[in-house]
Amino acid sequence: MQTMLRNPLADPYTMGVSSGASLGASLGIVYGLFIFPNLSYDTSLVLNAFVFSLIPVFVVVAISRKKNITPTKMILSGIAVMYVFSAITSLLMVTADPENLSEAYAWRVGTLAFINWNDLPVMSGVTIAAILVLWIGHRKLNIMTSGERTSQSLGVNSQKHMILSMTIISLMTAAIVSFTGTIGFIGLIGPHIARIFVGSNTKYLIPASAVFGALFLLIANTFAKVAGEMGLPVGVISALVGCPLFIFILIKTRKNAW
Repeated sequence: MQTMLRNPLADPYTMGVSSGASLGASLGIVYGLFIFPNLSYDTSLVLNAFVFSLIPVFVVVAISRKKNITPTKMILSGIAVMYVFSAITSLLMVTADPENLSEAYAWRVGTLAFINWNDLPVMSGVTIAAILVLWIGHRKLNIMTSGERTSQSLGVNSQKHMILSMTIISLMTAAIVSFTGTIGFIGLIGPHIARIFVGSNTKYLIPASAVFGALFLLIANTFAKVAGEMGLPVGVISALVGCPLFIFILIKTRKNAW
């Protein structure tokens, strides 16, 4: 997403995918509203989160289909949708029963406590397939960094490829956060660490980002388990590290952003 949108601050969290999943899960936890109510509670909850996580993506993609839409406007559209969904989720939590509030809160900030080995095939299968598809198109992604006009002159339809890639990224993210909740900043930190070691060529950056993102999550989860008397959700630790990095990148790139 950072390569396609030519913006170092782009990631699935800022595009609203995670906030959509959080709203879907909160509706199920707080009010028992499920899109597929005939299934088991855990399955219905995951499907709720998955479906709602795709709504912000459809909004951003619909906006991106308009002519002369800039990557910055796409990111701002995603952030706007993220805040709307987050506000609705907060309203649900305020009116939630105290017994359901703790589960909804843990799901919102992100945790690995609810995952078991039976969930791994779904998450890993979707993630590996999506990474392979994105990696196959790495040449087009590299060309898109030079701008839309240059991409068109080299035979790459940047608008079409961007929409396709964002859809794949969103499906991959949705397949993960539907089980873990909103663990922010993994998609922001992973690529920036990977660039230090492998550069900006997406042929190497895509798999390296996956590796460093996974390592960061494991390290954050280790600290989360030993923090405090009862431990903390891993999303809290990732946010504590990700927020300062987000601000650092924002300050470093403020001239280009404006």
